[in-house]
Amino acid sequence: MTPDTVAGVDWAGGAWLAVVFDGTGGPDARLERDLEALWNDGVDRLLVDVPIGLPHDAETLAKREAVDSAARSAAERPSSVFPVPSRGACEAARDGADYEAVSERNRADLGKGLSRQSYHIAPAVGEVDAFLRRDEAAREAVMEAHPEVCFRGLNGRRLDHSKTTAPGVGERLGALDGHLDDPGAALGRVCRRLADEPTDAVREADPTADDAVDALGLAVVARRPVDELRFLPGDADHRDDEGVPMRMAYWSADPLA
Repeated sequence: MTPDTVAGVDWAGGAWLAVVFDGTGGPDARLERDLEALWNDGVDRLLVDVPIGLPHDAETLAKREAVDSAARSAAERPSSVFPVPSRGACEAARDGADYEAVSERNRADLGKGLSRQSYHIAPAVGEVDAFLRRDEAAREAVMEAHPEVCFRGLNGRRLDHSKTTAPGVGERLGALDGHLDDPGAALGRVCRRLADEPTDAVREADPTADDAVDALGLAVVARRPVDELRFLPGDADHRDDEGVPMRMAYWSADPLA
């Protein structure tokens, strides 16, 4: 049986940073402008660090907040999970609206404004949402995942250090021990591969070392057999009004929530 080609994907500011395993060794890494293009390139499963399944009113917001609350509890790092913009706010951001306009649209939809952190990722969230609304087949294979939840599950215990610090990188590489041969070498391979990307693409996206660590962690979880993946929140089947699943994928020996 041919191994699945899977990817872990992190938004790197101006492009998607994808770490890909195709069963031939690896990992490979690349920058993609368009997540849908990566999916159409023959990837069987994507775990992506972006909200999937967007609220548009109080009912869908309650479902979305159940997902995010479960992730905060599972990761044991609550500040790493930020509020998700409404679908309308993401669409406005994709159309180039400024922060004040996008925040006001979010307030109209959900009764609250939007943080600048959420505003800056809203165009990417809207891109993924539009893709999954068009492609029903992709909805079950392109899955939201949170790196802190994934590393917590792989590690088997709480992470103590920020991912932006050297101890935090070391801690996350340690979490990959037993799940990936020589995690340090794999991370080095990812970073060297990015150094070979066209200079303009790298400069515009500006991927960081912790982006690479996050994408690698998601890719390692994506390599698990699909029937071994777990989801937050538990066994709930939350979907938005377009039928897009609201859930976060992870793996751990025991359920995190």
